[in-house]
Amino acid sequence: MKQILTLIILIFLLNPTYGQKNLDIPENKVIESFMKSLPKKIEKLKLQDLRTSEDSLNIRIWQTHNVFTINQNSDSTFSDYKIFTTNKELVFKSFNFKENISQKIMDSLSVETIMNLKDENYRGIDGSFIFLEISTGSIYKVVSYWSPSSERSNDCEAVVEILSVINTTIDSKKLSNDFLNSLPSGSYRWGMTSVRIDRFLDKAVAKTDFYSRAEKKIEKELSITDKTNHWDYPLILVNNKPAMLSDLNKYNDKEIAKFEVLKPDNNLIVLYGTNGSNGVVLIETK
Repeated sequence: MKQILTLIILIFLLNPTYGQKNLDIPENKVIESFMKSLPKKIEKLKLQDLRTSEDSLNIRIWQTHNVFTINQNSDSTFSDYKIFTTNKELVFKSFNFKENISQKIMDSLSVETIMNLKDENYRGIDGSFIFLEISTGSIYKVVSYWSPSSERSNDCEAVVEILSVINTTIDSKKLSNDFLNSLPSGSYRWGMTSVRIDRFLDKAVAKTDFYSRAEKKIEKELSITDKTNHWDYPLILVNNKPAMLSDLNKYNDKEIAKFEVLKPDNNLIVLYGTNGSNGVVLIETK
């Protein structure tokens, strides 16, 4: 671990731009892993490298599926929020905020508190790490927290407040839902599990007679349209195995032995869990 940290410090010192900054990088495996993966994350998400930034102040907060950056220099303040996930490849969407919103966030933050945050050694079982990069013209600092709780320490309380300010101002929940609803059909990594994104096929796609019939029936029985939120789609089972709506386009009517659309009720939740809370589409092939 010390060898890798020493290498990081050498890189900073040998590069003239890096060498202008004093480093505050804790020596632990969590930060070591973060620093090792940071260049690739920056490249994939098309982010500015804060280690070389000449802005007067940069704050970047990394969470499991999003990263928020706020930059302040002599004549402007701007911020950027990226939400990302993976299927086969990294998928992300950027949201850029006007100066008035960015300045509102900056005015709500205690820069002195942020500059004095200390890395925390607490580790839990369920949860995830939050990393903060803090950069000025002379300092580059990194701290980490495991699922910060305001009851744990003053620094944790400060981080919780920072996240609350940001999430409320930019309405991060809506942005997250907009992002997920924009994704093509498929399963995506989300938190410690995955999220299934489903929707009807585009009108331009050629459809089998069975798919066309199934789409009309599902639309009518469950009020599902191409505008429906991803969390409101029904569970699709083909021969008792989970499937996507697009999978129905693999079959013609002559191949189908059973096709049934079950409307949401308590019995479905008992039988299929929360996945059945929006209805269930049962299909058996011959």
